[in-house]
Amino acid sequence: MQMVPKFCFPFDVEREPPSPAVQHFTFALTDLAGNRRFGFCRLRAGAQSCLCILSHLPWFEVFYKLLNTVGDLLAQDQVSEAEELLLNLLQQPPPGPQVSRGPELGGGVTISGVHGILPPAPGNSRLLSCFVAPDSGSLPSIPENRNLTELVVAVTDENIVGLFAALLAERRVLLTASKLSTLTSCVHASCALLYPMRWEHVLIPTLPPHLLDYCW
Repeated sequence: MQMVPKFCFPFDVEREPPSPAVQHFTFALTDLAGNRRFGFCRLRAGAQSCLCILSHLPWFEVFYKLLNTVGDLLAQDQVSEAEELLLNLLQQPPPGPQVSRGPELGGGVTISGVHGILPPAPGNSRLLSCFVAPDSGSLPSIPENRNLTELVVAVTDENIVGLFAALLAERRVLLTASKLSTLTSCVHASCALLYPMRWEHVLIPTLPPHLLDYCW
């Protein structure tokens, strides 16, 4: 937990301000047994704090959407509503693939087939949002998978093939980008393309300055 702030701000805050837009990016923490815990971050332009959710589940779309919902509630000074939403979700078991879940304010979590629900007005306990648990047992698709969509937009076809070949050969691969969101999306999309295989070696989607020695 002491290392989380270094990954939430993997740059010199004083000298290099964040992107003008809200950025969503991910980092990964690996324990001695090789288990990964992902950090999903939402960094607002000019902010000195970062919203971060830690989870063993690689549910990018779900947690990014949840971070946006929490960010909107905090921007409206609805702190208690945001805390209640997160507490309700924390107490629920993970749904299976392709199951829609809609969290309610003050009402736990309900199953819903609706995919577009507007945020409630203050004091209203209508459904806050709805999300679908991703299916990790298949190849990613466009546009459903935001990581793969970012990869094909940011990287040429020739370089994608070269990247895929390097991963199959278990080479050391270093990706760079001007935006944190693009960088981590391309890293995770590259790993997802290996299905049904998976990348078993060191995975650092976001490399803070204090870990630059890993590049040598």
